[in-house]
Amino acid sequence: MLTVQPATTPENAEPAPPEQLSLLGKAGGGEVAPGRQELSVDPLRIASISDLELALPEILGAPAVGLDLETTGLDPFRSRIRLLQLAIPGRTWVVDAFRVDPRALAPVLAAARRLVGHNLKFELLHLWGTGVEPPSDIGRRLADTMLAARLLEAGVPGLHHGLGDLAQRYLGLELDKTEQRSDWSGELRSEQILYAARDATVVLLLIETLEQRLGSADLGRVAAIEYGALPAVAWLEHTGAPLDGQRWLRLAEAAEERRRRLERELESLAPSSQPLLPLEGVEPEGRWNSPDELRRLLAERGIELVDTKEATLREHLGRDPLVAVLLEYREAARLTGAFGKEFLQHLHPVTGRIHASWSQLGSDAGRMACHDPNLQQVPRDSAYRACFRAPEGRVLVTADYSQIELRAAAEIAGDRRLIDVFASGQDVHELTARAVLGRDQVSRADRQAAKAINFGLLYGMGAEGLRRYARAVYGVEMSEVEAQRYRQRFFETYAGLAEWHRSQPDHPATTRTLAGRRVVDVAQFTAKLNLPVQGTATGDGLKLALSRIFESRQRAPGAAPVLAVHDEIVLEADASEQEAVAAWLEECMREGMQELLRRVPVAVQVRIGPDWSTGD
Repeated sequence: MLTVQPATTPENAEPAPPEQLSLLGKAGGGEVAPGRQELSVDPLRIASISDLELALPEILGAPAVGLDLETTGLDPFRSRIRLLQLAIPGRTWVVDAFRVDPRALAPVLAAARRLVGHNLKFELLHLWGTGVEPPSDIGRRLADTMLAARLLEAGVPGLHHGLGDLAQRYLGLELDKTEQRSDWSGELRSEQILYAARDATVVLLLIETLEQRLGSADLGRVAAIEYGALPAVAWLEHTGAPLDGQRWLRLAEAAEERRRRLERELESLAPSSQPLLPLEGVEPEGRWNSPDELRRLLAERGIELVDTKEATLREHLGRDPLVAVLLEYREAARLTGAFGKEFLQHLHPVTGRIHASWSQLGSDAGRMACHDPNLQQVPRDSAYRACFRAPEGRVLVTADYSQIELRAAAEIAGDRRLIDVFASGQDVHELTARAVLGRDQVSRADRQAAKAINFGLLYGMGAEGLRRYARAVYGVEMSEVEAQRYRQRFFETYAGLAEWHRSQPDHPATTRTLAGRRVVDVAQFTAKLNLPVQGTATGDGLKLALSRIFESRQRAPGAAPVLAVHDEIVLEADASEQEAVAAWLEECMREGMQELLRRVPVAVQVRIGPDWSTGD
């Protein structure tokens, strides 16, 4: 049984700022829940298989089941499930997983009509670690309060999305989270049992409110996309990425030696009459990373800078040899920092693989993010990617979307020229080179310049921004006059894009992807263009593809995802099945994205090899 009563504790009673409440009401499709209440639950304890068997019919007959776990740690490969909580309207059970094998809960995952939780990836990962593999259709039966709230609140700054935060914000309930960090490995106190039961119970109340608001905000479809992708993201994290540690160590040592050599070269280039003075608290070897000191030094050498960003420094290549060496040094320092020897600490002691943490909603646009470590930022240098190597007898099958952001923009803007180019299978960069650069015969350099123009102007760059972007990202030089001329011709060529740009309001507005994902109060012009395109291409579309892969994984039972990098998915598979897996992956990715792009065909490029570098 559960009851709701007024809260008696005053902790954390500070109201949200008025401007945040206003945004939240707009984002949530209604007003913030008033008042503060507490949730009172009287849980039933399950300490044997027979207890569970008696409860299962009632659990499986309910319209929705709240699911939550308490574990002895956060690592699903080294911690144990201590309690497993199941709630239905009016009743909550707490299963003692030290007495009842968690695998006995497999029927709940397989047959519950709906499973509701908060950050369900955690539950799926820990159950997977005990051998309870989620069934293929589970994504169609999930609801996650954390994902739902983040969809509603995309664009609202300063909000936290813990279960307690959402209960207070949407229900006016005060959840005491004191026991969250208590010891779950020994005999449990009544306070811990009640805490666990409340977490499973409150999600049923919360999801009802959240999904009413999702419906009012026309976010039902994108919520279904997120719920459907959730087990695929858990699968990706559970599988982990294979890494050749010895190969990586050799790279890291070489990068460290290169960094030291470049640092010595920098010191030799700085005249002794103009030494770099270390800042207070900064070690001597860190002086080259101080923006203030670098600006001072370069100013004394005749180069005045507004900042020391890479794009700014590249503007001054050729004026002073120090600039070129400094840029090389920065790259070497980045490699030895984020991708040096310490990276190997992420190899899991149990599996020998890297189980990074994948955040399903890494940005308001819906793109995934990755941390501990960030595998999405591994250098594109083939030497680094070759370290991600399949075990003996296995291969990596890598597939990425071809020009997907341009295709999504063509669909969103309704640009007839772009749609026709993609429909006929022409090369859009070659078309731009001919129409904008005025080339009859398109060289490799022309195509590179066209790529800079296409991707630079797509999101609203001005002529000067294009010139800087072309140099910094593509190594393409163009004068200010050329950049202005190219910009004018680009929008003459792609009139639909020009009209789409002009249609953007000059005040903060809500953006939507083709699936309906929204971000509220977007002020920047470039963000109004970028969010719908990136959200469609590398948010909604990629997740639809991941869902298809998970749901149809019995077609390739030996394959599993190891990486998902923006517009790219990498599977590990048996070498004997590589061609079949490649065809299956291409089909899932193409059909998933094609649910959104109705007028523009989707193209997927697939490559197969022993490691991730193949085809780079």
